[in-house]
Amino acid sequence: MQWNDNLGLMGLVPNSLTFSQQQVNFILGHSLRSVYQDTLDSPLPEPLKTLVAQLEAKFQS
Repeated sequence: MQWNDNLGLMGLVPNSLTFSQQQVNFILGHSLRSVYQDTLDSPLPEPLKTLVAQLEAKFQS
């Protein structure tokens, strides 16, 4: 197995484990969503709801 020495400290990663940018984005997106899913599902606090409503009203005029 050939090792990739172009990655500095990550030089221990073999060349056969390369991913396309699309694959990296997909993996990171799903990983972040699973970590923060509880936050995404929680209701927006009342002060932020008020702020969002004010911003929406300002941009709709």
